[in-house]
Amino acid sequence: MKKNCWLLLTALWLAPWTALHAALPDPNTCEELRTRDGLPNFFAKLAAGGPVRVAYFGGSITAAAGWRPKTVAWFQAQFPKAELIEINAAISGTGSDYGACRIAGDVLAKKPDLVFMEHRVNGGGGYEAKSVEGIVRQIWKQNPRADICLVYTVAQSALKHLQAGKQPWFGDVMEKVANVYGIPSIDLGVEVAKREKEGSLIFKGDAPVAGKLVFSKDGVHPGNEGHDVYRDIIARSMLTMQKLGQPQAHPLPAPMDARCWETAVLVPVSQITHSAGWKPVDAKTDAVYRDDFGRTDAMLRGAMKCDQAGETITVKWTGTTVGFSDIPQGKDMEVEVTIDHAAPFILKRVQTESWRRYARFFYLPEQVPGEHTAVLKVKQLPGGLSCYAGQMLIIGAWQQGAR
Repeated sequence: MKKNCWLLLTALWLAPWTALHAALPDPNTCEELRTRDGLPNFFAKLAAGGPVRVAYFGGSITAAAGWRPKTVAWFQAQFPKAELIEINAAISGTGSDYGACRIAGDVLAKKPDLVFMEHRVNGGGGYEAKSVEGIVRQIWKQNPRADICLVYTVAQSALKHLQAGKQPWFGDVMEKVANVYGIPSIDLGVEVAKREKEGSLIFKGDAPVAGKLVFSKDGVHPGNEGHDVYRDIIARSMLTMQKLGQPQAHPLPAPMDARCWETAVLVPVSQITHSAGWKPVDAKTDAVYRDDFGRTDAMLRGAMKCDQAGETITVKWTGTTVGFSDIPQGKDMEVEVTIDHAAPFILKRVQTESWRRYARFFYLPEQVPGEHTAVLKVKQLPGGLSCYAGQMLIIGAWQQGAR
C-alpha cells in the first residue's frame, strides 16, 4: 500500500514536467513551422504602427537580394501602418560561431525588434550549441522584448534527410536550443524537399526546364524563383503566428551550458598587443584585401598585415577561447600558437579557393574558464606574400591595453 502511494505521489509530482517535455517538438525531426512561444512582441509593434526593426542575421543566402528584401516588402504590404526598418546583418560563409562574436555590433547596436537567425547551412564551427545559445542570451540580455525566429535554409546535401522527415545535422542542435527558450523555427527546406521529391522542382540546374522550378544553380543559393518560395513559406508562417501569445519580456533561464558564448566579443587586431612589423592595411588600395572585398571587409575590419616571419600577436583574456580572422594565401603559410606557455602548435593557413583570396577565421582549442594568454607567431611566410590579421574573436572578457 505504501509503495503504491509513493508511486502515485511521484507520478503526480512528475506530471507537469512530463507533460511539458512530451509537448516539445522532437529536435531530430523536421516540420515547416514550430510556433513555440511565437513572436507576440514583434506583431504588437507592427499593429501599433511606427518603426519596427527587423534584423536578418546569417550567411550568403541571407546576404543575397532574395528572401530578405522580399520578406521586408511582404511585411510592409501586410502592415502598411508600420515603418519596416531592415537590418542586413548577413556575412557570406559565416555561421553561429562567428555570429556570436559579432552580434553585439552588427545587430544589437541597431536595436532590433525581431532577429531572424539563419545559420543551419553554415553551421557552428565545432561550438554549435554554445554559440547558438550564446546568441540567444545576448539578444535577450540586451532587450528581453526582442523576438527571435530561427530560419532554416537548405543545401542539396540536406534534401535526403528532410525527405525522410529527419532534421539535418546542426538543425537538431538549434532545435534543442529553440525548445528550451521557446523560439519559433521555420524550416524552408521541408517544402523544397517535398517538391523535389515529387518532381516539380529541380534543386540544381543551369538552365530553365519547362514546367519545373529550377531552384538553384549551385545546389545552395536559390535563384529568384527559389527565393520566392522562401518568402512565401515565411509569409504563411508569420500569418499562423500573428495571433499567438501575449507581448511580454522573455524570461532568461539558467544556461543550458555554463560555457555558452553569451560574453563573446570582437576586438580589432590594432587594439591587441602586436609586434612592430604589423602595419595597417589600406582597404582602398590593397589588392589582396580587395580581392573578395565585401566578405573580407565585413570580417577583418581594421586589418593589419606583416611581410616577414617572426611577427607576433599576443592576447590576454578571461574566458575559454579566442579566434583569429585572416586571409590565408598559398599552401605553405603557417602560424605557431602558444597558450599559457604550453608547448606551441602549428596551424597551416591554406587558401583552398582557386579564384579568390577568401577571408577565414579559426578558433584555438577551448580552455578551462579563467585567465589565459595566447601568442600567435607567423612561423612560415612564403616570399612575396603578406600575413593578414583582422578582428579577434574573444569568448570571455578582454581589457583594452592588457599586456
